Amino acid sequence: MKKKKPDLKQKDIGERTAEIAGQLEHIFLAGLGALANTQKVGSKAFEALVKQGESYRKGATDKTETLIDDVQDAIRGMTHDAQSKATGLLDQMRDTPQMEKLQNVFDSRVDSALNRLGVASKHDVDKLNAKLDRLLKSAEKQKSSTKKATKKTSPAKKTAKKSSAKKGSAKKSSAKKSSTRKASKKKVSKKSV
Repeated sequence: MKKKKPDLKQKDIGERTAEIAGQLEHIFLAGLGALANTQKVGSKAFEALVKQGESYRKGATDKTETLIDDVQDAIRGMTHDAQSKATGLLDQMRDTPQMEKLQNVFDSRVDSALNRLGVASKHDVDKLNAKLDRLLKSAEKQKSSTKKATKKTSPAKKTAKKSSAKKGSAKKSSAKKSSTRKASKKKVSKKSV
């Protein structure tokens, strides 16, 4: 009987080994099935994640663009406000006596620098123009007064002037005649040659 017991144990061990081997094979096949299932679900999950990423990127891009537009609008508004404030300040500064003092100081320094260089200032040119106008007016008055004085001359002076004018014209006409004679002689002599 002792022999029977080991047989029984061996028989049990053989059945158990076969049973364990079958279970291992089932576990292995279940693992392969899970892997296949995971690959199917994984590719679907991957595609779903890609779609979510694209939609997120579109939303982020839209948000970024709106933020950029808002920032640009804000900058434009701030620039406009700054320009209007600067213009207002400049207008206020121009109207203040301090600005006039500053302009006067600047003008006087420029005038003194031009004076040292020997350049005439606007004031000097204006003075010269005024003097020139007075001189021209006085010259015109003298011309008109001399014309009036010559019209009022006595008849004796007029006849003396006429006779001297006749003598001058006679001299001129004789000089013209002699010059035309010489010119005609030259023309004849050239033609003959």
